[in-house]
Amino acid sequence: MTSMTSMTRLTFTFLVCLSSLALKPVVADELTIDFTYERNVNIGSISPSLHLAPFADERGVADPNTIVGDDRAQLPLANLIRDAFEQGFNKGGVEFVAEGADMEIVGTLLSSELETVDRAGVPNLQLTIRTAIELRGGGRSIWSTTLFGRGRVPVEEGLGSAVNASLERLVRELLRDDYFLLELE
Repeated sequence: MTSMTSMTRLTFTFLVCLSSLALKPVVADELTIDFTYERNVNIGSISPSLHLAPFADERGVADPNTIVGDDRAQLPLANLIRDAFEQGFNKGGVEFVAEGADMEIVGTLLSSELETVDRAGVPNLQLTIRTAIELRGGGRSIWSTTLFGRGRVPVEEGLGSAVNASLERLVRELLRDDYFLLELE
C-alpha cells in the first residue's frame, strides 16, 4: 500500500508541475517599431498655425501598447500613429506649435486588426489600423474623416513591418486628401 501511496503522490506531483507549465501566464511579444516616413510630401503653403494633439485610443484594450492580440509595441500604438503623422507633416515643411494654434489636428485610434491573406500565392500579414482624424478651428470641427491604414507584408517580414506599412499608408492617405489640404490654405 505504501508503494501505491508513493505512486499516487508522484503522479500528483507530476500533474501539478505539468499544469504549472501549461498554465504559466503568456508573455506578450514586444516589438520595437522604428517608423520613418520616407515619401516626398508636397503640402503647399499652409497659412494657419497647426497643433497636433495627443491621439486617443478607443479600442477598449487594457494595454495601450497592444498592436493586436498579445503583440505589443514599445510605446502606445496611438502615440506611434501620432508620431507618424508628425513625420509626414515635417517632411512637407510643416512645423507644429505647442500653444496658440489657429487649427488643431485631433486623432483617435479606433481599431487595429490583423489577418493573414493570400497575395498571388504568398501568405501576407495584413494589418488594418483605423483612425479618426478631425481638423478643429475656432472651437468647432472644420473637417473630419476616418482613415484606413492597411499594410500588407509577406509573413516572413513580421508584424513590425506590417505596422510600418500601415503607418505609412495612414499618413499618405491624409496628406493626399485634397479636401483636407484645402482647409489648411
